[in-house]
Amino acid sequence: MALTAMAMAGCAMVERPTLEEAQAETEALLQQIANEVPGGVVTVDTPNPSYRDCGDGTYYATIQWGVMPGPGFDGEAFVDALPGRLGEDFVVAETVDITSPAVALDHSGGTVLDVQVLEIDGGIVIDLLGLTACGVGQPPAR
Repeated sequence: MALTAMAMAGCAMVERPTLEEAQAETEALLQQIANEVPGGVVTVDTPNPSYRDCGDGTYYATIQWGVMPGPGFDGEAFVDALPGRLGEDFVVAETVDITSPAVALDHSGGTVLDVQVLEIDGGIVIDLLGLTACGVGQPPAR
């Protein structure tokens, strides 16, 4: 019973990041992925993230970026090689079976990331979607 109490106390002592810290971490991870795109130019699709309640008084943000790769980009090869290039803090959560190359990644810090290669209006766009870890604090007023 004492071990259970110690384990529960240890869990209670884990400090969550602030919502701003969680958002900054997610944006840094999105930038890390964008940096892997050869010749990529980042465009932020949703400059104002959307926020959702985690259910425990904390919130998470949804952040979406688009990256335009350089000429000759091979989306399937990029998605296949990406997890290994990012390092051990990234784990493949799911290889998505859809018509375009895609992968879902979990980061050790609690961020969830989706990477999808899309053809839009005859061009290629890598859609990056990040869900932050739950963070302490209120979302900004809109």
